[in-house]
Amino acid sequence: MVIDIEVLPRSSCNEVRIRNGKLTVAVTSPPVGGRATAAAISAIAKWLHIGSSYIVLVSGKNSRRKRISIPDEFEARFSEKFLELDSTLKR
Repeated sequence: MVIDIEVLPRSSCNEVRIRNGKLTVAVTSPPVGGRATAAAISAIAKWLHIGSSYIVLVSGKNSRRKRISIPDEFEARFSEKFLELDSTLKR
């Protein structure tokens, strides 16, 4: 499963959230030397309760907009967590 994300480096905390209907990952790391990307992958892995080695960067190494790949076996978990986040926004 390939997912489009947006990374917000130099944020006040590491957090996975939905912004404008898209998955956004705020990280405290700066966008230098791939640190923000690594932090974003780590944050998503923690959010999904999976190892970060399961998440692969497909494209967007030097961009805020990235595409990541998650094994299909975690698709249901991703959908559940995404809907959970989305429902908290609507409250």
